[in-house]
Amino acid sequence: MGKKPIIDLKPLDLSFQDRDQIIKLLTFKKSNMTLDIAIYEKDKFIKNSTIVFAHLPKNLKSAIKPL
Repeated sequence: MGKKPIIDLKPLDLSFQDRDQIIKLLTFKKSNMTLDIAIYEKDKFIKNSTIVFAHLPKNLKSAIKPL
């Protein structure tokens, strides 16, 4: 049947810091290699956004790649 095209990353609780913001990973879309993210600043939710897989820090890429 193949792997799921969208992987829910919320249970893995993956995040990284970018300047003054914490970026939490929500879902990974395999078809176009993008991630839905939630952006927080000082523990306050700012907005949801989308980034490309290539922009992730190396340690998070290796955590997601096997999925």
